[in-house]
Amino acid sequence: MKSNKQLIALFLLGFVLTGTNSSYSAKPKGLKKGPNMALSITNKKKDPPQTYVNIGLLSNYANLQGFGLNAISSITHQYVKGIQVAGITNVTGLNMSGLQIAGIANVTGKTSNGMVLSGLMNVSGKEANGFQLSGIGNVVNGSTRGFFLGGLINLSGKSSGGVHIAGLANINGQDYSGMSIGGLMNVNGNSIKGVQLSALLNVAGESNKGVQLAGLGNVTVNNKGLQLGLANYSEQNRGLQIGVSNVETKRNKGWQLGLINISQDSISARQIGLVNWNPRTRPQLIISGGNLNKVNVAVRFKNQHTYTQIGTGAYYFDTDAKFSFSAFYRAGVYYPILPQLEISADMGYYHIESLKNKDNGYPARLYALQPRVNIEYNISKKIGVFASGGYSWTKTYGHSGNFDDKATFEVGIILF
Repeated sequence: MKSNKQLIALFLLGFVLTGTNSSYSAKPKGLKKGPNMALSITNKKKDPPQTYVNIGLLSNYANLQGFGLNAISSITHQYVKGIQVAGITNVTGLNMSGLQIAGIANVTGKTSNGMVLSGLMNVSGKEANGFQLSGIGNVVNGSTRGFFLGGLINLSGKSSGGVHIAGLANINGQDYSGMSIGGLMNVNGNSIKGVQLSALLNVAGESNKGVQLAGLGNVTVNNKGLQLGLANYSEQNRGLQIGVSNVETKRNKGWQLGLINISQDSISARQIGLVNWNPRTRPQLIISGGNLNKVNVAVRFKNQHTYTQIGTGAYYFDTDAKFSFSAFYRAGVYYPILPQLEISADMGYYHIESLKNKDNGYPARLYALQPRVNIEYNISKKIGVFASGGYSWTKTYGHSGNFDDKATFEVGIILF
């Protein structure tokens, strides 16, 4: 019993001593001294004093090396080494190593190492290493290493590494190595060596050497990895772009796979898509007619030895049928056999709408596959004529059999 009374007396003595505005030789690092409404055990013989246990309402002391629990706030002028828990906020003037938990925010003047959890925001003035979780965001003025999870945003001023996950966006000032997952956006000011995943947009200022995966688009410079999104933009891409639209504005030694591929490299561009465009691409207007589509209008994108063609036609069925139309796409290769004479071969896919013909026994929608061989004569640089022959298999969607199959021919003129 006597020993218990002595321990209680020592504990209360520590509370009384730390509750006063006593001074110590080491100057506070930018933090003002304030009241200690807490019970604490402090060694004042240390310079600066060391607090080992602090429990109360709010605290303001030099260093914590142990455990601190406060209902409102805990302010440490210099170092925290241990566990610091506050109902509203934890503030550390210099470095924190250990565990911080706050209902609203954790603020560290320099480096934060360990686990930092808050309801709203975690802020570190220089570096953060370890695990940080916040309801709104994690903000670090310098570099970060570890796992960072922010309800809205993770923001780092310099290089980062590890895994960053944010409901809204991850923003990093310089190099990033690891995985960055943003609900809407990932933005990086310099090189990336890892993975960026977002529902909306990934942006890297220079040298993406990893993977960018976005629901809407990816923007990078010096990409040597993979870009996967609806729209992809890169300079000096030497990797792979996959999307509805892919754009490369400088020398491209990689691949572009999409509906529309645009590259400023006319020598080494590798493009697979509906429309492939580079400085050597020649757009041409084609007007033609044949035994299937009686009238056709199309645009041809002619590259070195290859071309793609998109167009529409009318009156696909026999002349005794009512009006119908088709939309088609063709891709092929060509070879000049004489200065003004070319031979080519291509494959075409046709989507056919029968319109009012469906009331006369025709299916409402059909498709056709048409391989053909073409001969083309260039009258001048701006005009040419061609004749084509091949075969057409017309099928109804969802059925394996042929609705019709026959030989097809077509003649027309080429402008521009």
